[in-house]
Amino acid sequence: MFLGACALCLALCGAVPQGAAADAKPVPAPFVIEPPPGWSLAESAEKNPSLVLALKGPEKSSFVLARIAPVSLENRAAVRTLLTGVLSNVGERASLKFKLASNLEAATYGNGLTVYFIRANLDEKPRLALAVMEMGGVYMLGTLVSAVPDTLLPSILGSLRPTGVPVDGDSPSVTSLDGQLTFLLPPGVRSRVLSQRERQTGYVAGFEASGAEFLVMKLDDDGTPVKKQPDIVKSTVLSIEGIDPKSLTPLGAILTSAGPDFIYAWARFADASGENLFLAGYMPWGYWGYSITARGAKAPELATKLLGNLSLGPSASPKLVAASPRLPVSAGLDFLSPWTSTLILALLLAVAAWFWWRNRGL
Repeated sequence: MFLGACALCLALCGAVPQGAAADAKPVPAPFVIEPPPGWSLAESAEKNPSLVLALKGPEKSSFVLARIAPVSLENRAAVRTLLTGVLSNVGERASLKFKLASNLEAATYGNGLTVYFIRANLDEKPRLALAVMEMGGVYMLGTLVSAVPDTLLPSILGSLRPTGVPVDGDSPSVTSLDGQLTFLLPPGVRSRVLSQRERQTGYVAGFEASGAEFLVMKLDDDGTPVKKQPDIVKSTVLSIEGIDPKSLTPLGAILTSAGPDFIYAWARFADASGENLFLAGYMPWGYWGYSITARGAKAPELATKLLGNLSLGPSASPKLVAASPRLPVSAGLDFLSPWTSTLILALLLAVAAWFWWRNRGL
C-alpha cells in the first residue's frame, strides 16, 4: 500500500501536521511559499533542524524541503548521483519500488530559482520528483510525492521566496554555483538569488549589503593573457555609463585568504551626490579566472571583506588553485604581508629613534 503524504514527511524530515505542535513557540520562517489549491503547510518537529518547510496535499501527496550540504550544481554527474541516491533511500525506507523515469533535468522559474531534478514512477505511474537547488546561499533538496509531479513542481518551487531570516543552524557561509569559492559572510552581508539571465551569463555568486552589491562571474572560456587583466579591469570601469573618468583610482591589489591575487579599480558616477561607485576586479583561479564587479557607496569595503574571507569550495583543487598565475601589479603582495609591514614599521621607528638619540645633543 502506498505510503501517505504525512507519513512520508515524518519519515524523511520529521514534519508534523499543523496544530500538532500548537504549544511550540512560533519561529519566523526563512522561506515563504504559496501552497497550491488544496494544499496546506505543515510544521516541523523541533529535532529536525534540516527541515526548511513541508506541505500536505490531497490524495496522499506531499512536499518536503530540507537543507543539504553545498554541492556543485554545475557538476551534473554529482547532482545526478546525489538525487539517485536519495531516490534509493526513499524507496528503501518506504518499502516501495520506485523506478527512475527521467534523466537529470533543469528548469528555471519566474522567481529566478533554478532547480535540477529527476522523476520516478511507481507501478508504471508518475509518483515522485526529487529536486536540488540553491536559494539565498542555502542548498536544499525538495521531495515531491504526487500523481502529477510535472505540474506541481513548478507551481510549488516557482512560488518559493526567501524572507531574509537565517535558516536554523545554517552556517554564515555561501558557496558559488560552480562549487569553487566559499565566502564567509561578514555581519550585514547576505547572499542574493541570481536571476536566470545572470546565471546564463556566467555569474556564480551574488551578495548585497547596505550601500553595495557584489557579483562574481566565472571566466572559464577566456583566453586573455593574465598580463592584460590590469588594463581590462580599468577599461571595464571606464566603460560603465555615467562614470567620471577623472575619478578612476590606481589599481589596488589584495592577496585573498584563499591564496590567489585580486586586483581592482573603481570610480565614481558623475551624479549629483558623487557617492555612488562602480568597482571592477579580476582574480585568477587555476587555469581560469573570475571577473568581479561591485556597485554602491561601500563597494570597495564590501569587496575587501568578502575576498578577505574567501576559502576553497568543495569542488576546488588545492594544488590547482595554488598554481594560479600571479598578476603583474601584485608581485609584491607576499613581501607586503601584514607581518612584514609590521616589521618594516618597527625598523623605521628604531632608525628614527637612533637618529634622535644621536643628534639629541646638537
